[in-house]
Amino acid sequence: MPMLEKIKNYFRGSAYQNTQGTTIFPVWNGRRVVVDAGGDLVFLTCMEVLAKNVAQIQWGLYGTDNKEIENTMAMFQRTLNLEPYPGINAYDFWRNMEIQRLAYGNAYAYICYDKATLLKCLVPLDAAQMKVYWDNANILDGARKIIYEYTDAVNGHKYTILPEEIIHVKAFSNNGIVGRKAIAVLGDTLQSNADVESSLRSNVANGFDGTIVLSYTSDLSASKQKQLQAQIQALLSNSGNKILPLPAGMTATNIKNDIKSYYDTLKTANAQAISAFFGIPLVMLNIGGGAGMATFSTNQLQQFYNGTIAPVIRQYAIELTTKLLTERQANKGYRFDDASDVFDRLDAQGKAQVLATYTGAGILTPNEARASLQYPRSEDPAADKLSQRGGTGMLGDSPANEGGQKKEEGE
Repeated sequence: MPMLEKIKNYFRGSAYQNTQGTTIFPVWNGRRVVVDAGGDLVFLTCMEVLAKNVAQIQWGLYGTDNKEIENTMAMFQRTLNLEPYPGINAYDFWRNMEIQRLAYGNAYAYICYDKATLLKCLVPLDAAQMKVYWDNANILDGARKIIYEYTDAVNGHKYTILPEEIIHVKAFSNNGIVGRKAIAVLGDTLQSNADVESSLRSNVANGFDGTIVLSYTSDLSASKQKQLQAQIQALLSNSGNKILPLPAGMTATNIKNDIKSYYDTLKTANAQAISAFFGIPLVMLNIGGGAGMATFSTNQLQQFYNGTIAPVIRQYAIELTTKLLTERQANKGYRFDDASDVFDRLDAQGKAQVLATYTGAGILTPNEARASLQYPRSEDPAADKLSQRGGTGMLGDSPANEGGQKKEEGE
């Protein structure tokens, strides 16, 4: 727009249309601040909590006797637990997989083998660039039911991938074939949160909150009233204006609309809905005040793991078992599972109590308990033996042999 037209519009009191695509709204409408529903802090925090838990998994290979198969696991150790893809460590890789699973409903990694058919790496794929086709019309004569098509965002090339060539974990799936985005499932809740945030920010940006009532003694026509209203609102729309100039005999009163308490209540209810959807207690999100995690008991932490984290790990474990092991290995009962110390999910006091109980009940040896605490092994031979009755006797001893001291006959 020519400068002359801008000057004319300035004196006319109207706004102009920016030729670069930015809309300048009339001042009497105020400025609307739009907040993206996907930027909800509670939503993002819940995703981060789940992603961090998955990222800490140490994968192991186990048999039907629950013993780790170390020789076979050695072939997968570097790829699964150290560096799945060159330049990406295991923590970042699995964290990104879980973020993609929740954000897009699906997470993918291409399985790459070397010439000796040994697992070489897992290639992370952008879920936004993947399409999944289900051959329900039998176009492929029953040869393939599911086909993946991946588009390289850099060069535009399309790649066809078979189900056995890809790790695919899903979230919130309706059909077991593809997942759904968390933001789509929580659409209404997240949008209402975004509306709340937008309204509050708009009030701040416009420099006022509520309704301004002007009191004056003279009589104004309808057109003059609108002109006065536009002038006052133009002044209020600039948050930098701290002083409102008024003619003599005119007063302005702010009738505040108390909407913040309503918005706070709505956002609290929505935060509860989002955390419940992800299965994450509010105290883990530092919401609700109080002592936070200090009052979170060992039982509650275990419930969180069993109800929220364990099912996610189970899905990853089944996918790794199905895609990385041979049919013969799978038929023998080999399976991938989390090799992390189960007691690490407890707080220090809870862990000490459980280990002491398990050691005294003959479930763990003292050296196994020390290993859980990352203490060095004890050289005492008794440290590798199971005890009973609170540690006063070795497993299999009779009560008469308390403490392992066998009594002589006749004593």
